[in-house]
Amino acid sequence: MDKPIVKNLYEFWTHIGQLTHTLKKTTLCSAVSVPHSDWPNRIFDFEVSKLVIDEICQLSHGGELSDIITTQKPNILNDNPNFDFLSGQRNMAIDLRSLEAKSTDTTTIRQVKTDAESIAFAKIASESFRYHVGDHVISTIISQSEQIRVFIYTEENETIGCGIVFFDSDNNAGLHMIGTTPNGRGKGIATTMTRYLLQEAKANGSIYCVLHASLMGEPIYRKLGFTAYGEIETYRIRK
Repeated sequence: MDKPIVKNLYEFWTHIGQLTHTLKKTTLCSAVSVPHSDWPNRIFDFEVSKLVIDEICQLSHGGELSDIITTQKPNILNDNPNFDFLSGQRNMAIDLRSLEAKSTDTTTIRQVKTDAESIAFAKIASESFRYHVGDHVISTIISQSEQIRVFIYTEENETIGCGIVFFDSDNNAGLHMIGTTPNGRGKGIATTMTRYLLQEAKANGSIYCVLHASLMGEPIYRKLGFTAYGEIETYRIRK
């Protein structure tokens, strides 16, 4: 199951790169580098060999590729002095056939459909993940993509949560960018958003729903029925 989980992530980044006209595919790798945004700028889908890694580093140093790189674990980047480890995530999946279909509360969660809501989503995501998410990227997604649905969580007229579901070429649903602003944490918002997105995925006819969980988030997703498989790791290429 590990391969479909990673495939969903790579397709997600590829799709955004295509929408924003910033996708670069070479014989070495795929990469996205969107101006005025830290997300989803990434190097991915490459052969983990010393020769390929050295060439990718050269291209990154020359400004042709991003300096952020993601790959599966195990890999050879951890022992490479040209890389700084940033984060690790667990690949997780749930079989939606075991999920009971339920009506969802639409009073707190709504789909992003306007530029104003795109700005709100980008602000929440930037605060949640501590890197800049350009609202122009979100505006492009909501206006041009039929595979991505973007959502925000609002409580007492304050927008404090976000989440995305992406349907890949196998119709697997990937949950991405599930976040909460600092003043919204501890209220179960991430769990509520995840449950909502799971119902979106089931209603869409997906059999599997996948995601990549931080160590902090993994227990939440296990309680919701997700199973852990492999891991991915993200590094920064040193200048």
